[in-house]
Amino acid sequence: MSLVILMRHGEALNNVQHILTGRTLVYHLTERGRLHVNEVVEMLKPLCIEYVYTSPITRAVETAEIVSNRLNLPFSIDERLTETDMGRLTGMSYFEVLDKYRDLLKRFYNGEDVSDYGLENFTSIKARILSMLDYVTDRHRGVNTLLITHLDVIKAVIAELLKVSADVLLDLKINTASLTILKHSSSYQLLAYNVLNISRYKPDD
Repeated sequence: MSLVILMRHGEALNNVQHILTGRTLVYHLTERGRLHVNEVVEMLKPLCIEYVYTSPITRAVETAEIVSNRLNLPFSIDERLTETDMGRLTGMSYFEVLDKYRDLLKRFYNGEDVSDYGLENFTSIKARILSMLDYVTDRHRGVNTLLITHLDVIKAVIAELLKVSADVLLDLKINTASLTILKHSSSYQLLAYNVLNISRYKPDD
């Protein structure tokens, strides 16, 4: 039995400004984001992480650098953990997209073809993260691994394991610098999601 812990990157400026960055826009962690990542490291210490992998996106790599320095572990970059390609929505306000394109987002989370907007298909995101999970659980049998990634990648795992609807996925809250914890033996079991330092569960965070 082993644990695979998925961590969403720490807060970056685009999260504060509610901008959809996709893969092309570069944003760095905020000071609050760095603080939250350091808080999560304290939560990770009892889990005895032995391997760390991260998305190649800047805000995820900066998160991995903090985690790795604090845990004294190297990290590896893997493209399967990368951000969703947001296509024509890149650079738009999340709230504008939610208001104008809510039906498109539902199509996306339903796994429908959204290539007319240049969006990566949700089924493709599922396939790459499931490939990553199988890779680390096969390569690192019986030890605990941390994967630093992005919102929709984590939602893809939850969707696969819990078979939740597009409506649920659209409204599902996964904070920055939060943990989603899976147990693996012969299959994957979701133990917890959106795990935060207890002080961050306040409604205004």
